[in-house]
Amino acid sequence: MKKKEVAVLIDGLRRLSALTAEIADSLAGKEAPVNNQTADAIEQEAEVPQAETETQLEQPAETVPAEEVVPAKVYSFEEVRGILADRARAGFREEIKAMLNAHGAKQLSEITDPAVLASLVAEAEAFGNG
Repeated sequence: MKKKEVAVLIDGLRRLSALTAEIADSLAGKEAPVNNQTADAIEQEAEVPQAETETQLEQPAETVPAEEVVPAKVYSFEEVRGILADRARAGFREEIKAMLNAHGAKQLSEITDPAVLASLVAEAEAFGNG
C-alpha cells in the first residue's frame, strides 16, 4: 500500500471508531457528545465526487505475493522436554534455565501453553547458531 492509501485507511478507521462509539452511546440511552470533527468528516466524505470514488474502486489492488504460511508445529510436552534435555547436555543448561525463567517458570512442567512450548523449542534450537 502507498502512504496515501494507508493514511486514508487510518482516517477512515478513526471515523468509523468514533461513529461506532456514538451509536453505542445512543443505544445505551446516553446522549452522545456532539463531535464536530466526526460530523465534518462525514460531510467532507459526502462531498467526494462519485466518479473519483468509482475510479478508485475499479483499480485492481496491488497483489503482494503471499508468503507460504507454514503452521507452527504443535509440540507435546515430552517432545519439548527431550529437545531441551538434548540442548542442556550440549552445554546450554544455563541458557535453558534463563529461558524458562523468562517465560515465568522454574520448571518446564509449569508451562502448558502449546504456543509457549513451540517458542521454547524455537529459542532452544537457536542456541549455538548465533
